Amino acid sequence: MDNKKMQNGRDKSRIDVNDPAEAEYVHQQFPNLSHEQIIQAIKEKGPSRQAVMNYLSTKGNRSHAN
Repeated sequence: MDNKKMQNGRDKSRIDVNDPAEAEYVHQQFPNLSHEQIIQAIKEKGPSRQAVMNYLSTKGNRSHAN
């Protein structure tokens, strides 16, 4: 899980699947996918934001850039 108190950039590179706000933020970037698909992708690809975003970009169009 990520540390919300860290502000050095490493925290931004991870997604906490247990934090609804973080999962929702990713979901907003991929509105054509279901919330369940987003959660499953995070579980499958791990907490790396880059890995999850790369994987999801093959599944559905992003609504906007990072």
